[in-house]
Amino acid sequence: MDGLKVLSFSEKFKLKKDQQFTIRLHDHGLLRLIPLSVDDELLQVTDKIFFHTLLNSGTYQELFFDHFSQKSDGKHGPFLLKTIQDEDFMAISNDHLREEIIQTVSSPKWSCPTITKTKLSEVKKLLDFLVNVDSKSYFLEKCLTFNSSSQEAIVYEHEWSHSLTSYYEYIIKDINNKKVFLLIITYE
Repeated sequence: MDGLKVLSFSEKFKLKKDQQFTIRLHDHGLLRLIPLSVDDELLQVTDKIFFHTLLNSGTYQELFFDHFSQKSDGKHGPFLLKTIQDEDFMAISNDHLREEIIQTVSSPKWSCPTITKTKLSEVKKLLDFLVNVDSKSYFLEKCLTFNSSSQEAIVYEHEWSHSLTSYYEYIIKDINNKKVFLLIITYE
């Protein structure tokens, strides 16, 4: 028993953030693609273990503003990390992912210009790259409450939450390429 070593999932399964990519949608909107290198074994575990590992990794603790991001312990985007649960990630079909992202970036936003055809084409090409027959897609449902049309009703979770008017987060598990992608869309 002296040699027994117990590891948490976040210690057992390492998530490494690769280079981040961005598409500037317009002056007030940004799409971020954050690839994460993961152990192949993490892609085979249950969703509960996968999201528990993601939520407890240092990689996931980051604030997102429109023009930049910043590491921040205990925070993720406009949310406090302690308020996000593995059940908050809803599995969606890859077709639904494509349609929802295209709809999100194409729909008019208050005080924002419309996206150009060139930028929309970039988003579509990115989706073609990300989604394959074996990928699994998820949406962070907490975004729905944050993005409600009644912004006055929102109780912001931390002091930087107010810097965004909308926040959308998708997780794509690419089983073939042993990658996880965070796809985050922010509007200020």
